[in-house]
Order: sequence, then C-alpha cells, then structure tokens
Amino acid sequence: MEQSTPENEASVRRVCDLVTAARESGGAVTTDQQIIYDVDYLLTEANSGASFEQYFRWASVDEIRRVKKALLAVDLGDIAQLYEQALQVAFPKGIPSTDAEKSDLTEWSEEQDQALRELFPAFEDQNGRITNVLAGYAKRVGA
Repeated sequence: MEQSTPENEASVRRVCDLVTAARESGGAVTTDQQIIYDVDYLLTEANSGASFEQYFRWASVDEIRRVKKALLAVDLGDIAQLYEQALQVAFPKGIPSTDAEKSDLTEWSEEQDQALRELFPAFEDQNGRITNVLAGYAKRVGA
C-alpha cells in the first residue's frame, strides 16, 4: 500500500482550497483544477463514510458524472473501473438526471449497501497512490 507524502497532500489540498474559494467568490476554475478537486472529493467522501455510499449520497449529479472522466484524465484507470462498479451498484438504472431524483434514490437496499461497503477496501488501499498521482498531475499541468 503506497503512502502519500506530506508534500503531495499539501499540493492537492492547495488546489482544492483554490477551487473552494473560487466557488464561493464566483471565480474561475481551470479544467485541471476541477479534475483534481473532483477526484479528491471522491477520496474524501468515500473515506469519511468507509463506503462509496457516502460519496454518492453527498456528491451532486454533475460531480458523479465528472469523476470517472477525471480519474481517467489523471491516469487512474483502475480506480475508474472500481468507481464504475460502485456506480452500477448505487444506481443500477444509470446516473439520475437531477439532484432531486438522486436524493430519492439514495436509500439503498441492504444488498446495495453491503456491496458498496465490500468495494471500498480496494479503494481505500489506494488512498496514498491516488493522492500522489493527483499531486503529480497538478505539477505536470501547473495547477
């Protein structure tokens, strides 16, 4: 299991803080900054609940739609595949069209909840690597 470095964690946090500040002030966010933020948001929410359930419950429909592309953009294809598996469990009929529709679909069955929990350890094992990859991407693109 790869560990993230404090420098890489700080690099990712800096970009995420910039995105948060821009959202609050109406400022611009680059595509690369959004990519880093979206992947880090997945990482943060999934880890805070020890399941993908937490992420799917709190992420917007737009964020849910963007994160797979973001994972692929930073070269985390294996994590994108794992995310896709979790997405299929959470929303077997596809990503809801609106946040209101999503809200109505976040009361998962016991089987769905269990499947989302079972997928999480494979994601959790990659936490350090994901952070290191995001930091490397930030450095490459000057985010």
